Amino acid sequence: MSRNSNYYQVSRCADLGPAARILTEEFYSHRTNFITFQIERLKTSLSLESTFPKRDSTSRCDMFNQPLKQMFVACNNKDGTVLGFAEVDASPLMTINYAEERNKNSENSTNNIKRPYMYNLAVDKRWKRKGIARALIRECENFVRDRHKRRAEMVDFSSLNRKEESSCSNSIPQLFLKVWNNNTAAISLYKTMEYREIDPKTLSLSQEEVNIGSAELGELVIFAKDLIAEK
Repeated sequence: MSRNSNYYQVSRCADLGPAARILTEEFYSHRTNFITFQIERLKTSLSLESTFPKRDSTSRCDMFNQPLKQMFVACNNKDGTVLGFAEVDASPLMTINYAEERNKNSENSTNNIKRPYMYNLAVDKRWKRKGIARALIRECENFVRDRHKRRAEMVDFSSLNRKEESSCSNSIPQLFLKVWNNNTAAISLYKTMEYREIDPKTLSLSQEEVNIGSAELGELVIFAKDLIAEK
């Protein structure tokens, strides 16, 4: 898909090296030197390679059992240079095996529910403020919408009661993300795209749990958007 002399596509293995450089510059350059930067870049590259999504499958088994994850890149139309990167995991908030899940008696089960989640959004520093981040977010949103629709079409409604069937068929997918509370530029972008800040308590999370896995000082905030079908 082309926008403003760039195109956007599912990442190929060959794109992971340039993507790793962009991610390392975005998240580690302020606290690394020349040597440690290369180490972080290598670690990022290996991490991307280890989580590179398997080829999509339309079989019922694969759609239900494999992570619904995808990586997207923004590329320059002239030479194909990778300009930006984003990852998204479209694991649904609603469990497909609804009839089985409703029989589980766990007061803390909310913590175990996966949610559609966008992460590792970064744009080459030479190409910022050109609409690339916004376009990558749109790619992630469309991916979640598509996966939600495909999974909804595969639900066995015969195993659900009337209330559950209505909930499944009429549910609106959401996309979640985390951002530093002092990253005013990113927060401004998300708000213009109709993302809203979410209180962690509504997701049965503490602030400490929201910050897990982050090496930075400060607090992360959660944003979410209802992905209403585009007209």
